Amino acid sequence: MRTTGSAGYEMDQRTGVIALILSTTGMGLAGCLTRGATRTDFFGTDYVAGESIGAFMTLGRMVCGLLTFAILLLATRRVRTFAQTRVTPSILLGGLCIGVALSLYMVSALLTTLADAVFLIYTGPLFCTLLARVFRGERISAGQGACLALVFVGMLFTAGIVSVRDGALSVGFDLAASEPGYPKKGLGDMLGLLSGVFYGLSLFFNGYRKDCDSVVRGVWNFGAASVGALVVALSMCIVWPLGDVSMTASNWGFAAALWLICGPFALGLLLVAGRNLPAVEYSTIAYWECVVSVAVGALVYQEPMSASTTIGGALIIAGGILPAVRSFLPKRA
Repeated sequence: MRTTGSAGYEMDQRTGVIALILSTTGMGLAGCLTRGATRTDFFGTDYVAGESIGAFMTLGRMVCGLLTFAILLLATRRVRTFAQTRVTPSILLGGLCIGVALSLYMVSALLTTLADAVFLIYTGPLFCTLLARVFRGERISAGQGACLALVFVGMLFTAGIVSVRDGALSVGFDLAASEPGYPKKGLGDMLGLLSGVFYGLSLFFNGYRKDCDSVVRGVWNFGAASVGALVVALSMCIVWPLGDVSMTASNWGFAAALWLICGPFALGLLLVAGRNLPAVEYSTIAYWECVVSVAVGALVYQEPMSASTTIGGALIIAGGILPAVRSFLPKRA
């Protein structure tokens, strides 16, 4: 029988929480791995090709995910299930949007500050929560709303939008067209905001068809995501031609790690989390990726941990851990 909807599917929130924490931990490594894959010197600032190389790295993640899930489909003998499952627009749109979102994000991270790029793509979970409330009628309890607000404020601190200076709070976000070191900052911020819109749409669409088998959905999602990433990459090449791409063995090693860890592993688990968590809890816990990114920057690149960053990380952990812990507590009758 062909599956056409999500009726009768019961979410397993424990599985969803574990999958999302592992997924966002993997995705939090994307910035570090991408630097290793695209820079001539791991700690330098020169890239092996133009800015569009970021979009092609995302394309590699999606194609790697597609191949991995196609192999899983054959290995687990789900070909018949794949043929009998009716693909719906939500499945394809979820994949297409994540491919576009991550491609735009990787290019944005090359044109603007990493903090701005991360903050702008993480407007996505907020868009998702609002869309789920309007179109699916998902309720947001006072506790869930408080947790979401907590992690959002923490994100503001982590991104430097809100900071502590001379013992007082300071608020500011520079969307200038350029600044020293980032001559195309305005364009980078715009692409970052677009990545947040598409990320939110992807999370929203993944909330449909929860009954669809995870491996089957993974094939369709990564296939559509590959198309989305390819469109962005080719579009970027019109503006920034790649030219000669001279990747060393080290670059290829980092690229392979990026494609495997941040592709089939992280994004595959993201699909599992989308099947088993309500949008608001999904959005709250997803901010864990920001903490991982900041920690990697401090440990690998010795980037200083300011008071604002420390406060932001603590708020994100506090807001995200509450719904995670609640999912493991015994259910009330």
